[in-house]
Amino acid sequence: MKIRSPYQNFPHWFRGNTHTHSARSDGEWPLERVVGHYRERGYSFLAMTDHELLLDLAEFAGADFVGIPAEEVTVRGRDHIVGLGLRDPVAGCNTHHQRVIDDIAGQGGLAVLAHPVFSGLSPEQAQGLHGYHAVEILNAVCQYLEYNGYALQWWDELLRRGLQVWGIAADDAHRVAWQAAKAWIMVNAEALTPQHILAGIRTGNFYASTGATFHRFAVEGKTIRVWCDPAVEIRFQTGFPLGPALRLKGEALTEAAYTPRGGEIFVRVEIVDAQLQSAWSQPFFLDSDWRP
Repeated sequence: MKIRSPYQNFPHWFRGNTHTHSARSDGEWPLERVVGHYRERGYSFLAMTDHELLLDLAEFAGADFVGIPAEEVTVRGRDHIVGLGLRDPVAGCNTHHQRVIDDIAGQGGLAVLAHPVFSGLSPEQAQGLHGYHAVEILNAVCQYLEYNGYALQWWDELLRRGLQVWGIAADDAHRVAWQAAKAWIMVNAEALTPQHILAGIRTGNFYASTGATFHRFAVEGKTIRVWCDPAVEIRFQTGFPLGPALRLKGEALTEAAYTPRGGEIFVRVEIVDAQLQSAWSQPFFLDSDWRP
């Protein structure tokens, strides 16, 4: 059995948000105030994804902060795709998902399916698309608006079908004072540059979080090991409908291990801390032609 880990365990983890809005589209705050709000809270990178508007945030870059050129593209209705690492605006509105994904990929960018449950996008529809890199497994604003911001089971369904896509948690903040810094990703990268951050997202060398913290991931022989800040639960998920393949409970768990039993397509790890904040690893793929 071969276990494919997306993690490289570089020394640094960088916190960032990949879905954000300002008054340049339908957000409430001006751009510079939104950027300042995230920087003050220790974010290392930010993608400003105003609707049908490409922004790169280069004017705000510094030693401790970079912007990711990005845009949120409306396909139709509630169907949106986030493009990260773009050079040019992407044409959307009343088009097809695949056309938008192809445009993003043609620029060397990363396409993220935004808030799929909120959008009503089915796993079957997503399975028919190709070339996107990630899905939003938590969109904090959609969870606030309609309680449909989580897409963990939706993601697992894609993974069970053999799709190899990463999971992102993001704010989608419009009313920044209340909606920002609720969900984010932690990217393990060699350096804080847009290129290194995008490379980490492309290859799955990151995890999603609402506050819980992973420290390290490893594959030792046929066993997956993780280390984290003190947690009350660590769960190894393999997509089976009856629950986790392994569920550990305690008051201050800081590491755990799982050896796949055979027959699994993937394993991903969840942790929950004492404040009921969560974090989700990317999937470790088993016996597959894994490719980032």
